Formats: sequence, structure tokens, C-alpha cells
Amino acid sequence: MKMRKLFAGIAAAATLLGGMALGATSAQAGDAATTAGSGTIVNNDAKFKFTAQDAKQLTNRKLNAYKIADYVQYGTGDNAAYGVQTADGVVRDTLAKALQSATDENVPETGDLMAWALAKGVLSVDDSADENGAWSNSASRKFVESLKNATGNLGTAETVDLGAAANGTSATVTLSAGLYLFVDADYSAGTNKDATPSIAILVGSGNVENGVLNPLTEATVDIKNQTTAVTKKVNGKDAITASVGQKVTYTITSKVPQNTQYYSDYGYTYTDTPSVGQTVDFDSLKVTVADKALTKDTDYTVAKNEDGTFTVTISSIQEQTAGALITVTYAAKVTEAGASGSKAVTNAVVLSDNGAEATDSTTITNSGFSFTKTDAQGNPLAGATFTIRVPGVNGSFTATSDKTGTVTFKGLADGTYGVNETTVPNGFQQSLKAKFNVIIENGEVKFNGTDVWGLAPKESSDKYQVKNVKNVSQLPLTGAAGTTLFTVVALLVAGAGVAVALKSRQRVH
Repeated sequence: MKMRKLFAGIAAAATLLGGMALGATSAQAGDAATTAGSGTIVNNDAKFKFTAQDAKQLTNRKLNAYKIADYVQYGTGDNAAYGVQTADGVVRDTLAKALQSATDENVPETGDLMAWALAKGVLSVDDSADENGAWSNSASRKFVESLKNATGNLGTAETVDLGAAANGTSATVTLSAGLYLFVDADYSAGTNKDATPSIAILVGSGNVENGVLNPLTEATVDIKNQTTAVTKKVNGKDAITASVGQKVTYTITSKVPQNTQYYSDYGYTYTDTPSVGQTVDFDSLKVTVADKALTKDTDYTVAKNEDGTFTVTISSIQEQTAGALITVTYAAKVTEAGASGSKAVTNAVVLSDNGAEATDSTTITNSGFSFTKTDAQGNPLAGATFTIRVPGVNGSFTATSDKTGTVTFKGLADGTYGVNETTVPNGFQQSLKAKFNVIIENGEVKFNGTDVWGLAPKESSDKYQVKNVKNVSQLPLTGAAGTTLFTVVALLVAGAGVAVALKSRQRVH
């Protein structure tokens, strides 16, 4: 129900006996009992339906309902008319201050203030939202915010459990007919971590049609809270592979929440948890709202915590435009400590939005490969050195075979790596060095020899062996290596034949 329509109907009616005449209606007050002047307070039950965009807005949500005004019935049957009067328990001074904060009108010193306010049209409620979803700061909003801070002077609240009454994206509760201030029961912290607390809402039961009020029809109103969401990406993705020494960029995004101005203090923080295996470059951290860069220590702060996490607090959140995109970026370097073998480097962020929470995370994986260095007979060789070039990392990676002949490279992203033997063990042919490629895809490793000597096999295997030889006679005699060897031998033989022929001719002369 548009509350503007309801109160416009009330304001259009005439003041009568300290209450408000609301026009004739065929609706019957039924068991209305309490006398108010020459009228009778309507005590019948009425339904209030709260709707949401997301069911999470209602989960575990409780509201305290403070009755601000009663409906008063004058006459019966088809001649019945309705007015309003301030509910018992509402302190007049508190109500007067709230009305004064909402209007330029002089609040009267006598008479019923709620009857006066609605007759004058002071509380012209507009519960519509602007293009960003923010609720307007109308006179009634100012009135509500003033009352919200003085609930101790509004009588006894009745707590309604929207979570228990929820059916999908709506929750219907029953209260006696009247005008209510609904305040989130856990306004500061929130019991539902998926959604923020609701801002206070002014809602009246009933509905006005053609200027006539039926005080008992169901009232419908949007609950004024929101779900909280955050996303985190690494190099623009949820998960990547990255090598040790490689720099990556993290990007955290969320949106400026609605109606932060209605809180005396609004907490908005990101708590980031980098796992072991990366070093954060805090100097690279930047925060922007829309296209505007925020200023560190003025608009936001960064705190390093003892547990290894760090917290970014948007201290100027209440000054930002509702719905605008917030972007936090920073760089980090993948380190050896967390990138051995196929260990995953994780990074999670928790957004705390004034009591609500949202989380997201990223994953970096890397792997490696090993092979065995042997002599021509398959015996392990120590002391052979190999190098690879790693994209995105300055310099090359180097590994040397140990006493078992094992050579290991670790902390590598998916990709193709050219492996070159740079140092041959003592006693072996220095001019014959192995050369091969390694392909890593989704952590799976494939080997492919590329040197013409056949020192590294073309076929991949779990026990990949790379050889060294002491002389050319130990080279394989098949494939390209065999062809190359025979070519060399043939050239040597041909050279020897030419030399013999030349000597023979010399003797003839």
C-alpha cells in the first residue's frame, strides 16, 4: 500500500471531536469497544503484509511495533466515519519534538497532535524509492527518525517476528488496527547476517478508496532493508594459476548501501584474509567509488591485524552516493612458502555491512614437475643444471640434479616451458646438452623432447629420464639422433676418402 495515499485520504477529512473524520464507509468496526470522546476506538485485528525483493531480507527479522495512533469510529453502519487520535503511552513532548523536526508548522500546545498532523497534511508519507533504491527523506521520514531515537517514550512495543511469518518474499502479521512505528528489534547489529537491519517504518492499517477509509483491510509495505553482497576476483577471475614470483591483482567490489544517513554511525568494512603463499603490496591498495578515487586516512583506513588479516574501513560511506560501485584493488606476489607442489593459495574477504555480512574468495594454484638425470646406461647423475623461463617473473628458474638424479621445478602456473640443460656433469660430453618442453595443463604434466640428440625422449612418462653421454658413440642410433650421428660419421668418412685420393695423386706426379 502506498502510505501517501492513505494519509492523503486522512488529511482530506475534517477534524471532529479531537479525532479525525474519515468519510463514510460500509466497513463495520465490529467489536470496537473503547470510547474516545463521542467516538469509539477500533480495536479489531488488522493484517500488515511486509514484502521484500529477496527472502533473505525477512530471515530472522523481528520488528518492534509501537502504536502511535488509534483509529476512532464515529457513527455506525453506512453512516460510520473514522478519525485518529494519539495512542495511550505516547509522551506528548516526544511527539511534539518529532513533529517539529518534520515540519515548519507551529505545533499546537493543546489538542491531539496526531489528529492535527494528519489533518494538516504534515505527514505526507512517500515510501517510494529513487533510481538507486534509496527511500526519500520526506517530512514523515524525519518524523520517524526522531521517534526511533525516543522509543522509550512511545509506550510498550509489540514484537512481530517476520522470519517466523515469512512465506517466500512476504510476511504477514496481525496487530490491532492503527498507525504504527516499526523499528528493527536489533537495529544496531542485526540478527540476520544476510541482510541489513530495516530502517524505521511508519505504517497504518487499512486502505483508502475514493476518499473512504476501511481501517481493517490489509496494509502492504516494503520492508526497508537490503541484502549485502560482495565479489572478489584475482586477475579478473575466481581462480587462476600463477607461478612463484608472479604478481597478481585482487579486485573487491560491492555497492554503497541505501539510507546510511539514517544511522548515527554506519559500519562498512572489508576484512581480507590472504593465506600463506603471498605477500600483499599495501602501497598498491586503492579504493574508488564510481570513478572517484577515495583518499586514504580521510575516506578510508587500512589496518593490519595480528592474525594476518587486514581491514579496510570506508569511513566516508555515509557521504557516498547510494548504489554507487565500490572497488578495492591491490597487488600481491605469490611466494615460495605457499606454492610448493600443487598447494592452493586462497584469499577470502568478508564485507561487514552494518551488521550484515557477505563473503567471497579466490584461489591460486600452481604445480611443478620432476624428471631423472641419468647416464647412457640409466644410472642417476648428480650435478646437471637446467633452466626454464617463467612468464611474468623476472629471471629464470634453475634446478640441479641431486644424488638420485632427480631434478625438480615447483611453483609453476599452467603453460609451456622450454627446459634447457646449461651445465653437464663432469666427465660427460659438454657439447651434447638436453633440450625439451614441458606442458602443464590443469596441473597435469606432459614432457616432449626437442633436442636432435635424443637425450630427452619425445614420449611423456611418469618416469621421464634425460641422459648425458661421454661421447657420440653413446647417442641413440634411432630417430633424429641416429640420423644426425650417421650424417656426422658419413661426413667424416667422406673427408677421409678425399684426403687419401689427394695423397695418391701427389705420388703419381
